[in-house]
Amino acid sequence: LYERWKQNDSLSLKEKELYGEFAPSTAIFNHYLRAKCHCTKDIDEVVRLVTEAKERDGVFVSSKTFSVLIGFSVRHGAMGKLFSSGLIDKTDRRAYFEYFLRSVSTCLYHQKLRQAIVLFEREQDHVFAILGSGKAEGGEEGNGVITRQKRQQYEKLKNEFVLIALGLEAWGALGKLLSILEQRDGEPLRFETACELVTRSAHRGHMLLKKGMKMLWQHEARGEDVKLDYGTAYYLLANTTGNRSIHYYSRVKIADWVWDKVSPLDDGVPLALFYARLNSHSQGKDFLKSFDVLEHLDRCHPGRADPYQMQMLTTKLSGLKIDLKNDDPLKYADCASTLDDAYAKLLARRGEGKGVTTSCVNALIAACGKAKEMGRAFETFEVLGELDLEPDIHTYTLLMDICLTNRRFDAVLKMAEEIEARNMVFTARTGQLLVLTALKMRDIYLVNDFLKMYAKREMMMTERLMEQIEYFLGRYEEKQEDEKFEIEEILESIDDLTAAE
Repeated sequence: LYERWKQNDSLSLKEKELYGEFAPSTAIFNHYLRAKCHCTKDIDEVVRLVTEAKERDGVFVSSKTFSVLIGFSVRHGAMGKLFSSGLIDKTDRRAYFEYFLRSVSTCLYHQKLRQAIVLFEREQDHVFAILGSGKAEGGEEGNGVITRQKRQQYEKLKNEFVLIALGLEAWGALGKLLSILEQRDGEPLRFETACELVTRSAHRGHMLLKKGMKMLWQHEARGEDVKLDYGTAYYLLANTTGNRSIHYYSRVKIADWVWDKVSPLDDGVPLALFYARLNSHSQGKDFLKSFDVLEHLDRCHPGRADPYQMQMLTTKLSGLKIDLKNDDPLKYADCASTLDDAYAKLLARRGEGKGVTTSCVNALIAACGKAKEMGRAFETFEVLGELDLEPDIHTYTLLMDICLTNRRFDAVLKMAEEIEARNMVFTARTGQLLVLTALKMRDIYLVNDFLKMYAKREMMMTERLMEQIEYFLGRYEEKQEDEKFEIEEILESIDDLTAAE
């Protein structure tokens, strides 16, 4: 009927009896437009229909008309064309801003983040000019000024965009929005949104963490009480340490801020958080601050500081140049001087009245091992007695590892005996070193004994170690009859350990 009315095709008498006199109105046009939107994907055709309707008597383009247009544009990815078509009068600030908010809301409802970003990018000059205009007092509308309620709606949509993008892990769209907001919008995200941004970006190690931390610090400066759970604190430390998109001093600032938030340190602070802090110091210029962390670690978790979880620190202490190949003579050129300096700093701590713990010495022993300084490692071990410290299971494990690397199998077994004499609890790494020693000695009886020890102490065996044992058995040639029974017991032990895991 509407199409016939446009063509000036009048109704017959019978049609008039059925339908009555056809009088076009805004409501009828909106129904017509909605039907046409379901029959085409061409935004230009829809815009032409609305433009024609505005020129006809009895038809007015209403707010509902633009709702239909916005819904069509979102479905077919034509939001940019709608705003550039001229249908929306940009001189009417209140109406323009209303349609902008409605468009963004529709995009977010359908999770069309790319189209929402297109809107922000193309319309940012006009949108932020409106937002920058004088604020209405008491929520009253001024001359060309948006209301306080519309500003609040804008803030709500802005934060909703960020939360949806985080949920979908749409980091590209989120990065574009935050860049626009950083340049044009002086108001940070809400405190809860900023916390979520920091948590998610820290967990993923994303470069947007820097922007999130900046917003979080803005809220803290305004008096917000920022608290960190241990999980978020760990990811912040672990994923800012190697994040090269964040400047070094910013990384240091974040790490110091996180460590301040988890203080005071007690036995409730997880070990992983201490290791993350050690890694952050290890990549810094003053890596010897790690000794302070080790002191706190031994105080909060006595005997649990595993040097194998401090690879970055021990590499730094060793002076090893990890970017060079093993056969490069310069790889170990600075090891001696670096170890001397670290040892001197450790003794200086004692003179300054600072704590020196077993873990501090263990870190130096591990560094000596990486520097291939076996003699220096045992000299460092002797320092424990001079400092009135007792070695722990990790001390002996490190020395066993160094001796195994240098094929001093007798020394490995001797230290294992000393561990048992001191009633220390074997770690999985200690057991692994004993099994590897037996494999290198090609002693089938020792392999069987150490595997039984694994089962008895309920230690976890790595898949790599199992593969090494199976490879050894596949190439082993029996020398005596009873070795056959030893091999059978070894296979049974492996099956039991595999089933247990």
